[in-house]
Amino acid sequence: MKHLVLLHGWATDSRIWTYQRRALAACAELWTPNLPVWEADWLWNHLQGLAPAQTVLVGWSLGAMLALEVCARGFRPAALVVLSGCASFCMRPDYQIGWPVAVVRGMRQRLRTDPEQVVQEFHQQLLGPREAAAREPLTAVLPQAQDPGWLAAGLDYLRHTDLRPKLPQVAADAIILVHGTADRITPVAQAHFLAEQLAAARLVLLPDAGHAPMASRSQDITELLEPYLV
Repeated sequence: MKHLVLLHGWATDSRIWTYQRRALAACAELWTPNLPVWEADWLWNHLQGLAPAQTVLVGWSLGAMLALEVCARGFRPAALVVLSGCASFCMRPDYQIGWPVAVVRGMRQRLRTDPEQVVQEFHQQLLGPREAAAREPLTAVLPQAQDPGWLAAGLDYLRHTDLRPKLPQVAADAIILVHGTADRITPVAQAHFLAEQLAAARLVLLPDAGHAPMASRSQDITELLEPYLV
């Protein structure tokens, strides 16, 4: 039986994978950690107990960046699934498809005074404009409160991390890039950039899906993962 590792992103926890855990529990040995730190070292150390050739590694959003990092370091899974991911969350002088650094810095500063509002605003952007019907399924798997210091550390990771130099070292038996065309957090241009840099990758675009297809398009995500768990 394959190991299925599901990594959540910023301002969420392992509950974001509720629908996949229900659907795939009989197909794989599941590991859906609540990430205590936003560090590739932590993930690398905890993956050492798994056989890479028997592991399907799925990262969503910030979790996708961590997954890319550990695969660039040498962990080669049977499949790497990058869901709503990117090489650099923030814009750089030579990279203009991310968020302005000043916006992320401003979010970090606001965490000191009104963390609940910052998180709420982020959660409101997780769905695409045509995904109103998915609001309830999404809300059901979102956390109610999280530590502001942990949230700030996640924003620091997003602000400072640029994985573009590491992409040539990313390896997996299969690489699948999954992205919603209506993603308001990481625009679909991020997926196209990754597809250009990861020549062996398969790009799967979900029409009208936003940033959280594991909730809004849960059946699609489950069906996409199933063939890699055989």
